[in-house]
Amino acid sequence: MALSLECRDLCFTYSGKHILKGISFRADPGKFYAILGRNGSGKTTLLHCLNGILRPGAGQVIIRSTPISELSQKEIARQISLVPQEHIDIFPFKVIDVVVMGRAPFIGVTQSPSNKDYDLAWAALNTLNACNLARKNFNRISGGERQIVLLASALAQSTPFMLLDEPTNHLDFNNQYHLLSRIKHLCQTRKLCVMATMHDPNMAMLFADHVIMIKDGMVLENGPAREVMTADHIGRLYDTQAAAVPITSDHSLFLPRMLLTACAGEEKPICPQ
Repeated sequence: MALSLECRDLCFTYSGKHILKGISFRADPGKFYAILGRNGSGKTTLLHCLNGILRPGAGQVIIRSTPISELSQKEIARQISLVPQEHIDIFPFKVIDVVVMGRAPFIGVTQSPSNKDYDLAWAALNTLNACNLARKNFNRISGGERQIVLLASALAQSTPFMLLDEPTNHLDFNNQYHLLSRIKHLCQTRKLCVMATMHDPNMAMLFADHVIMIKDGMVLENGPAREVMTADHIGRLYDTQAAAVPITSDHSLFLPRMLLTACAGEEKPICPQ
């Protein structure tokens, strides 16, 4: 049985507008996939199609050789977890109980969480160094802390595939790198397949094994990060001239070219002094 998550010629239309057009790729265990694209390019819609929240108008999503159209939402949730970009207030549960909610696909309607479910929830918080949040009210912690709690809930869900919608959106400078580093480590040690929508190409270059660039609902580029992440591809993706500035022998920092020319004095300076 194939262990991959596949997207085959996926199309999605909303109110007569084509949001996704013929999207195809395969995601394999143990790898971190970054999905890059401008606002409105269809990244979030793609994630929602991948886990069955939205049904595509054409094409298929196939998980472990089975089309998800043949699976119930509970069966999908046993294979794919999702950490959304937006946080909504829920009833004033303790953080530990919010994390345990990730176990819902494995708990019967009339059942209560077991000791095993709570053990998995505590282990997920410990993995993210967030046990100190366990007894706090979820509605009263910061946006960044909520992001970490929702990620812990997804980890407790114990699925082989995890979808993250802008996972660093609510995190400060240090915690963005800290969180992505831990996610990459989970891919390597647990053979977890992670697909994350991202805005920052430099984050993708640092942490992703594979990059899928989405523009106007279509795949612009798809391949290993070191091959896909070029100034030319990034420029076409974001409709700007981009430059790659080497920072080590293995990595470059991508910047809009206008920023470099401005700082070099060729244009009116717009860089920090």
